[in-house]
Amino acid sequence: MTRFILSTLLAGVLGTAALCGLSWAGDDANKCKLAMEGDSPTAKACASGGIKAAKKAMKKMVADAKEKGDKSFTCEGCHKDLDNYELTKNGKDDFKKLRALLAK
Repeated sequence: MTRFILSTLLAGVLGTAALCGLSWAGDDANKCKLAMEGDSPTAKACASGGIKAAKKAMKKMVADAKEKGDKSFTCEGCHKDLDNYELTKNGKDDFKKLRALLAK
């Protein structure tokens, strides 16, 4: 009986450790690599909620630009790859234009 209890306890501890390890890896995967400085909505979102929050902020900025009549901004217009968010050559300049439009 003692052997069963110890085995069950050990399995529980190891299982919990494994799940915590997965959760830590997920946090690192959500860490921003681009918009980490400045006062833009994207940088603020990165600081508070990582990539998921930054993506949400960017989508809102693009939607706000569309409401102002400029439909030229898209995710693919600034990002080569929507998995790692690598920027196109014009990505930084287009972001500046988007911010300037929204500041009006």
